[in-house]
Amino acid sequence: MLETLVRSIQAAKHQSKSTEPKLIAVTSPHGSTGKTTIAINIALELAAEKYKVLLIDADLVGPSVANYFCLSELPAGLAGALRIASQNRFDEFQLERLSIQVPKSSIVVLPGALAELTVEPTEEILSAINEVAKKAYDFVIVDLGSVPTSSKIQKFNLTRALIQQADQLVLVASADPVGIFRLLAIEASILELNTEPILVINRLRNSVIPQAKSEIKATLSKLGSIEVAAFLPDDPIQVDQATRDGMAGGRSGRAGSLRSSVAIFAKSVILGRPSALDSRVAKLG
Repeated sequence: MLETLVRSIQAAKHQSKSTEPKLIAVTSPHGSTGKTTIAINIALELAAEKYKVLLIDADLVGPSVANYFCLSELPAGLAGALRIASQNRFDEFQLERLSIQVPKSSIVVLPGALAELTVEPTEEILSAINEVAKKAYDFVIVDLGSVPTSSKIQKFNLTRALIQQADQLVLVASADPVGIFRLLAIEASILELNTEPILVINRLRNSVIPQAKSEIKATLSKLGSIEVAAFLPDDPIQVDQATRDGMAGGRSGRAGSLRSSVAIFAKSVILGRPSALDSRVAKLG
C-alpha cells in the first residue's frame, strides 16, 4: 500500500502541466444547487495545479462570483466584453482590462453584468470572447445560469449558446428528491445541447435520502440517461467559513470534505489523470 502511494505521488509530480485550453461551462437544472460554489472550487483546484485560470460570471440573472471573492471596484467585466466584441475589437489587452485578479490567488475573474446589457449577445460575439480567453488561459471556467427549458427558449439564450460552445459541461444537481426530479425534467433539453454532460450531485447527505448515493444512482439508472460522474458531500461548515473569508480563504487551513472531493473530481475528471489514491478515495466516497 505504501509503495503504491509513493509511486502515485511521484507520478503526479512528473506529469506535464501542458494541456489543450478548455472552456468548462458549469450550470444546473435550477437555482440553489451550489453551482457557483462548485465552479469557484474547480477554478481553485486547477489554479492549485499551476494552471492559468479565468473564471467568467455569465449568470445574467444573479451574478455573484465577485461577491464570493469579496471583490469591489469591479471593471466592466462581461458586459464590457460583449460590447467590445460586438465591435470586433476584443483582444487579450481588453480581456485583461475588463478582468480582476483575485488576491492571494492566481485566478482572474471576468465579473458578471450588474446592469442591463447594451449589446444583444450572439454566438459570434461569444465565440470571439471565448477564443481570446482560451489563448490567454489554460482553463476558462464559466459560471452559467440555470438550463433553459424548451418552453423558455426565445430567439437567443446566452446560457444555451455557451453550453453548446463549451469543451466540457458540468451539470450540478441537488442530492434531494426535488433536485433529482428537476434534473430529470430538463435532461432532454441538456442532451440536445451537449451529448456528454458531466453530472455532479452536490450536497449528498443521508438525512434527506436514506443511503442517498445508492438510491440516487438507482433512480437515475432507471429514469435517466446521464451517469453520475461525482457525488460531493454536504459540507456547510467549510462553505460558510469560505464565504466569510472570501472564497479564496477556503484554500487555507485543513481541507474539508467538499474541498477534498472537488480536488479529486478536478484531477480525475477535468484533468483526466486520477492517481491510485484518488481512485481509492473516490470509491470510498
